[in-house]
Amino acid sequence: MARKPISDDAWRDILNRLVLKPRLKAAARSAGINPATLFAKIKHSIASPDEHKLTWLDTLAPFHEHVSAARRLSIVELDRAALTLGLEGHSTPRYHDGKPVFSTDLQVASDAMTMDEMSWIEKYGSRRGPGPDADIYARDKDGKLIQEMVTSPPNAQLVSKLLSSLIPAYSERATVEHHHSGSVWIEGQTAQPQLQSPSHGPLDVAFDVIPAAQQQRQTNLLALPRPCVDVAEFNAKYRDKKLLRVVTLFRDADGKLLPPLPSDVVIAGSRQHLAFSDAQIPVEAVRAETLLDEGYQNPELYELAPAWKPKKPKPPTDAERQEIAKQAAAEMKKEKPYRSMSDRAEGIGRGTPAPGGRRVSP
Repeated sequence: MARKPISDDAWRDILNRLVLKPRLKAAARSAGINPATLFAKIKHSIASPDEHKLTWLDTLAPFHEHVSAARRLSIVELDRAALTLGLEGHSTPRYHDGKPVFSTDLQVASDAMTMDEMSWIEKYGSRRGPGPDADIYARDKDGKLIQEMVTSPPNAQLVSKLLSSLIPAYSERATVEHHHSGSVWIEGQTAQPQLQSPSHGPLDVAFDVIPAAQQQRQTNLLALPRPCVDVAEFNAKYRDKKLLRVVTLFRDADGKLLPPLPSDVVIAGSRQHLAFSDAQIPVEAVRAETLLDEGYQNPELYELAPAWKPKKPKPPTDAERQEIAKQAAAEMKKEKPYRSMSDRAEGIGRGTPAPGGRRVSP
């Protein structure tokens, strides 16, 4: 039994569907044709163009050329749809838990709250109501429920970009300016003249060196400690001492104290030690006296161990003196024999031969 041939109208229907949605399989299924048949049609059209010509959009051409044109037209349709969504916005039906949400008739909802039963039946007939369970949904002229729509506004950025490309004179610019003003209070600084920073565009900051004796302070004021500008004072305070790194307390996003770092040395009785103890975090604390004996000179160590005094070195014992004498005698035996300057000049005495040896003539 011969297969029924497919009419040209069916092929035109597929081409029209390709313009709206450039998917060959989807277009074939929606037109009621097997996708394999469509692919075979395109293959035969490429092999024998004259045998598969048809008229589409007032143009007579082979079927495979119409398919290419339809897919190019789909790009134009996609561009038009994108511009429509960006310039006019779009609306989509609203659903909740997979069920449609219907619109409410505001007049019916108001009547359901104010009318009695007789007035309700007279106006709305057999519609359920009045009361909280009344039928207050809006309906169209055929009596069908109207589904609510979610409307998305136009994309302002796309509109601005489109206008900028079409109208060169149109441009949207935003200028943000920040103006900062205030003073800096340096604690313990002697009176100095005010330092006015030069103006650099919209950012103007005035730095005032205010003496500590002045009592009244401004509201927009940043207080800073006096800087240590003396190199000798800085070295005596920090550089020329063996100092222990201060333990920093770290907390997470919820404010919970985190354990110390592996390299942290927690001092017993310090603020950090008490914080870890209150948070029930086990740490190995070191006594301040032990760290002072090791040579550390942090001011906190002296505060935690006020009675500490440096230990005086003990004199060596007789056994230690004898051991030192034995070591010195052993070192003296290892010394090379004495050679005079003349012997050294003549090369006489014990020496080290060159690598590979040296030939000596008799």
